[in-house]
Formats: sequence, structure tokens, C-alpha cells
Amino acid sequence: MIEVNKLGKSFGDLVVFRDIDLHIRSGEIVVLVGPSGSGKSTLLRCLNGLEVPDEGSIRVGDATWNASMDASAKKEAVRHIRTLTGMVFQSFNLFPHMTALENVIMAPTIVKKRSKAQAVETGESLLAKVGLLNKKNEYPSRLSGGQQQRVAIARALAMQPQIMLFDEPTSALDPELTGEVLSVMKQLATEGMTMIVVTHEMKFAREVANRIIFMSDGKIQEEGSPDQFFVQPQTERARKFLRQLASEPETE
Repeated sequence: MIEVNKLGKSFGDLVVFRDIDLHIRSGEIVVLVGPSGSGKSTLLRCLNGLEVPDEGSIRVGDATWNASMDASAKKEAVRHIRTLTGMVFQSFNLFPHMTALENVIMAPTIVKKRSKAQAVETGESLLAKVGLLNKKNEYPSRLSGGQQQRVAIARALAMQPQIMLFDEPTSALDPELTGEVLSVMKQLATEGMTMIVVTHEMKFAREVANRIIFMSDGKIQEEGSPDQFFVQPQTERARKFLRQLASEPETE
């Protein structure tokens, strides 16, 4: 479903990552973990065309982006890739002047030219899926953070993506609201959605991921099953990361 080869990205003199190789199968749940600043979120944004890599190639489904392409071909590749991927961010990015349902149906009506009736039917179904059909006429200011993030997930699903990318989807939430968002993501996982998740929620990673990828210092340091990573990490850098997590006090 996704194939990344020799991907590199820098901001000026700062090398975020280099020589990233990544292969993700259809239906696989891959969780990216690692210390802050290791390049996880930037890698995710490169997969969706929100950041432009400096080198390497990305294939998503039947769409391919390559650093050697001309500008026009790159633009078309990014457009194609975005039709295959949905993305959920740390901040909810809902339009404040639109209701929950209006936020969900806007892209399908504008981008995919769906009729309003068709978009509303799908939008209501997706809001029901994330447990918020009763909030369809509420504006974001009337919703909790967890509810806003669930609307954002429904909005991404409205474009019928083959792959969902989650960039720290619970980091802006209070602990009591985190569970309701993670439960929606777990449901998507059981339905076979291909997902790449950047998160610090290690319990979620252990329960849901097919594969853990550990990034540090702009490199993929190791990858494996949750049991392998959490029980028998292969590198000292991963062992140090897990020791630091274990020493942090649990959130009340």
C-alpha cells in the first residue's frame, strides 16, 4: 500500500531525516514512536504531501512521487496521493462557523462533487460511527476536545480514503477525553483500515499496532511487533526510550 525509498527531508541546515525506507501493507496498523524531534510527524506530513521531501520516492497505492520529477508531475502525484489518504492532526482544525455535519460534508461536495443529499447521508452515517450523530448541528465551540477530534476523524473518512494518517491525535486532549478518540481508532483498525499513527500512547500502540517503528535522530532505529519492541528492544536507543517512559509518572 505504501512504499518509501531513500526519503530525505531538511529544513535549511537541519536534517530532519535521511535514507528512510518504509513498506506498509494494506490493512496494516503501523505506529511510529520515538522521542520528540525524531522526524515522525514530518515523515507523516511528507506521505500526504504537506511537506515536500528533498530526496527519495513515495508510492501510495498506484500514485508515485519522486524527487526527480518536474514540478508539474510532482503536483499531480501529490493530488493523487491525497485522494487516497486521510489525515487527522493534533489540533482539530474544524471550521468554527460550520456545524459538525457541515464540516464533514464540505470536502465531498466540493472536491468529489457529491450532491448535498448524498453527502449528508454519508456524513450522518460517519457521525453515527464516531458516536456523534446527536451533535450534528452543534458548532465546534459547543463540543469538547474529544468530540471535535472525533468530528475531524469523520471528516477525513468522508473522502473515503484507503489510508488514514494520525499525527498525535490525542496530544491536545485531557486524559479523560483521550479514550473516546482511541476507541474510534481501534474500531477503524478492526475494520481493516490501513493506518499510520504517530503517538505517545504506548498502551494503544501495544494493543492495536501490527508493527512498531521506532525513530530517533532522524532514522528508523528498529521495527518489529509490539511484543518484540516492548519486551525485547534490539537497540540501546530504544531501550533508553522505554526506560524513560517507564520512569515518567502516570497521569491521574
